[in-house]
Amino acid sequence: MKKIGLLMCAALLGMFVISCGSSKKTAAPKDEHCCLSTPDAFRAEGSFLAQYESMEPKAKSNAANNARQELATMMEATVSRVIENYASTYNDGDAQDFKESVKELSRTVVKQTIKNSVPAIPGWSEKREKGTMYYVCLEADPNALLNGIKEKVSNDAKLRTDFEYEKFKQIFEKEMENLNNN
Repeated sequence: MKKIGLLMCAALLGMFVISCGSSKKTAAPKDEHCCLSTPDAFRAEGSFLAQYESMEPKAKSNAANNARQELATMMEATVSRVIENYASTYNDGDAQDFKESVKELSRTVVKQTIKNSVPAIPGWSEKREKGTMYYVCLEADPNALLNGIKEKVSNDAKLRTDFEYEKFKQIFEKEMENLNNN
């Protein structure tokens, strides 16, 4: 019975490997882990389908825009978690004011960091029945985000007095380590 189970697992695995390798690609095969964020980089993938050849340049641009939007969402969610965890160390009513102020400042920093995002790997495409799907994987530097928040907070007299950068940085780094473990 064990042999039959092992044989079936091997057959399923073989079918899976064969099916993954059979798609028509015009670029190098996609590495499934190419676009995972790490403690050193936020990464996000965007895609867009070009149904006609004339749409290809716009499809590449739209894929990059989709990746930027995904990066922004990821970065804002990470910063929100960091701010929540950081503000939970406050013992008074100022925590809510601090959270709102830093969240507002961080949105500006996220936008700037997104503008400076770069391709993590070369884009790739896949031929489909109804056109060509274009993929882009962009990455952004979490240190640029962290330093931007630090700078924005230091320019605000009220926030500057309460802000403990090292504690904020420690919470941020912990969130970056957990980014793909959720």
